[in-house]
Amino acid sequence: MEREAGFTLVETLAGAAIAVVIVWGLLVFAGRTIAAAASADARVEAVANADRLIERLSSEAASSWAVYVPTTDALGASNGDGHEIDFFTQDGAHRTYSWAYTFDAATKTLTRYALAPGNPPVAGDTIGGIDAFSASAATVGDLGSPASAAYDPLFASANATDVPFTFTAMPGAIGGNRVVALAIAASGVDRNVVLASDDAPTAFTVVVNYTPSPTPVVTPTVTPLTIY
Repeated sequence: MEREAGFTLVETLAGAAIAVVIVWGLLVFAGRTIAAAASADARVEAVANADRLIERLSSEAASSWAVYVPTTDALGASNGDGHEIDFFTQDGAHRTYSWAYTFDAATKTLTRYALAPGNPPVAGDTIGGIDAFSASAATVGDLGSPASAAYDPLFASANATDVPFTFTAMPGAIGGNRVVALAIAASGVDRNVVLASDDAPTAFTVVVNYTPSPTPVVTPTVTPLTIY
């Protein structure tokens, strides 16, 4: 009587061990692939969030008379860490408009507040997905200083005069040619940008000196008409 072919206990256990190792390797590979894909998605979303925030704040600055960092935020807390940036402007009828973007580190969210002197702030849109946000006030001369957060190599050799201007309609608003340096972080994405008011109005008058002086405009003398 012939013995039937089969696997011994040792061979079965060895095969099972090999199968476990292969399955474990596949699971680890799949897990790493999923984690890498999730990380890539998070980074893409972070880039979009940071760029969208910068685009929005740049647009706000373009329509404002002053971009500044207040000493206290819209909710009355200290703004020593620069978690809020404020904007101020007026329309043709001298109506005042002021608003702020305040960062909450706990929720990683910026909230837009409409501001009016003597009235509580009114919360509006929110922008999420921001890990860190800070604003620091700077002068136009800081653009050429490597030690400043507002430094830009393009202005390394520039010589500019600081011309701040305060607005009585909004205490604390400093305009003129002052700038604000922003540092934004989101899921490993770092962004640095300098904001400035496009209008930058001041109380100064520009006087132009011509060389040589232009010929004075002579007003003709009107001769009375005589009727005979």
